[in-house]
Amino acid sequence: MNVNTGSCSRAEHYSDASPRALFAVSSLGLGHATRSLVLIHAFLADGYRVTVISTGNALAFMRLELADHPAVEWQDWPDYPPLERGTGWRFYAYLALDLFTTWRRIREEHHRFESIACDYDFVFSDGRYGMYSRWVPSFILSHQIAFIPPKGLQEVSWMSDHLNVAALKQFDRIFIPDFPCPSLNLAGNLSHTPVLQNTRREYVGILSSYPHQELEQDIDYLFVISGYLHEHKGAFVRDLLEQAQALPGKKVFVLGDANADPAQYRDALSDDLEVHPLATGDLRQELFGRAKCIISRAGYTTVMDLVEHDKRALLIPTPNQTEQEYLGYYLGSLKYFVSRNQSEAFDLAAALAQTEDTRLFEAPWRTQEAVRRIQSSMSDALHKNFFSVIVPAHNEAAVLAETLDSLLAQSYPANRMEIIIVENGSTDETWAIAERYAALSDGNLSIRALQSEKGVSKAKNVGLAAMSVHSDWVIFCDADTQLAPKALRQFNRWINQHGSESLAVGTTRVRPLSVNRVYVRLWFRAYDLIHRLTRSSYSIQLARSPIARGIGFRPELSFAEDLTFISECRRYGRFFYIPSDQVATSTRRFEAQGYLKQSLKWLFEALMPMRMKRKRGYDVIR
Repeated sequence: MNVNTGSCSRAEHYSDASPRALFAVSSLGLGHATRSLVLIHAFLADGYRVTVISTGNALAFMRLELADHPAVEWQDWPDYPPLERGTGWRFYAYLALDLFTTWRRIREEHHRFESIACDYDFVFSDGRYGMYSRWVPSFILSHQIAFIPPKGLQEVSWMSDHLNVAALKQFDRIFIPDFPCPSLNLAGNLSHTPVLQNTRREYVGILSSYPHQELEQDIDYLFVISGYLHEHKGAFVRDLLEQAQALPGKKVFVLGDANADPAQYRDALSDDLEVHPLATGDLRQELFGRAKCIISRAGYTTVMDLVEHDKRALLIPTPNQTEQEYLGYYLGSLKYFVSRNQSEAFDLAAALAQTEDTRLFEAPWRTQEAVRRIQSSMSDALHKNFFSVIVPAHNEAAVLAETLDSLLAQSYPANRMEIIIVENGSTDETWAIAERYAALSDGNLSIRALQSEKGVSKAKNVGLAAMSVHSDWVIFCDADTQLAPKALRQFNRWINQHGSESLAVGTTRVRPLSVNRVYVRLWFRAYDLIHRLTRSSYSIQLARSPIARGIGFRPELSFAEDLTFISECRRYGRFFYIPSDQVATSTRRFEAQGYLKQSLKWLFEALMPMRMKRKRGYDVIR
């Protein structure tokens, strides 16, 4: 592994210090897109650069909504197939095929995302199950934890629920846009289910992208015909248009399809009836705010919008969409809304008259508080620890610049790290190189070049004494050890994930630098295993800064000083091992001495009594 990035300057690697967020949004209905908008706006306001992954109508809708934001980037990724399509026996055939395709695409999506995950500070998924990473904080928004099985499959619903929760557990936190009270919620059994036990979930409340506006309510009926199952849509729209013509007052239809042609409905148009293919931006918000009553599919995001703004509504679930059918029945039985089945002929005017007898859902809190709860819950995972990287260097002119270049290339906030180079007793150009890099220090990143008496322990102690008071963790990095650009990100991620485990001191996986021979890789893998089992390290150590500062290194030790240091740190907490692939070190000592001979020598030195270690010097190999 070669992680050398070449000579660099601060400007090259920190030209854009803005944090980056990735939102992966399902395209199976516009609801995922509309409810994600409010969160995207919140993080844009916090200074994030946002990448949005979606496809189809959802992507087109969000492009229009966020067209004026230069901090938003777009990627079109294929989505899962729409479930619950077809009728009769074809419904079950499609379901089996689509479930297999969904499983395959989730795997492909995850593999593709892992290759870019570390470019982002976090990923937030709404309905995209493959968008999680081991090394990046990953969150998912979902109200549908339990699935309502179609007719004939009720006996296997337990299996689908457990499989769904197993997929959700891949994420750091499951945010459920509903209220926690079993007797006061909107999603019923969809979000309140026993399979959620032992999961990292939080009920955050409703999310609506419609802001509160004081508008004259001059639209008597707003028809919002969203959804992604087009086979049911055409006949549904035509039937509603036919009945709507007989309704008194102003009527507005929004078809929820950027490609829809309103000309095909020109026969139904009149002075009091208008049709929009897709409403975005100010128009979308204005129409919703002006409406007295809303006729819509029973999508959950629509339900949240209705509750946020105390709107009365007639819900008409999409046929075969068991989630919508359940929501229509559940909310209708509680008299929050009126619900009618599309497959059963009904009188539109009579159903709308019944909306006057419904009661408004009394939400414990609304969107603004839900956003605050989500951001507060994410804050621990997004915390950026302050790392102090101490590089002791003795006659390391041949390799020091490459090591320092690798530290400068870290994709980590410059104001949350510092580099301390401690030259000790060198007779080559090591000090000149250290001074040259210290001159790159700026208002964000602190780089200091210090000197000490000869000896690695003395050098490390000088570095500890010079650490920032803000330091959370100190990294002791050998001068011939290089960190790949995502190293500090991965260290930070792992520490945040395991922060409650009383961590004190540890090490990471170490790979051979610039050597790709099979036996060398195997030797290093064996070394990694030995370090995990014996709680020791090689070339790199991490320690909690207050503990390291208080313990320090024994100045009389010129070798194996890390073993004593680790042993004393473990009195105050747990040893840990970070399985990162971002650290590589020189094999020069093995190449000079032989792998077996060098390993046996280190074993002998580790087992030496302390009195012998104090008298023995360090064999310098350069």
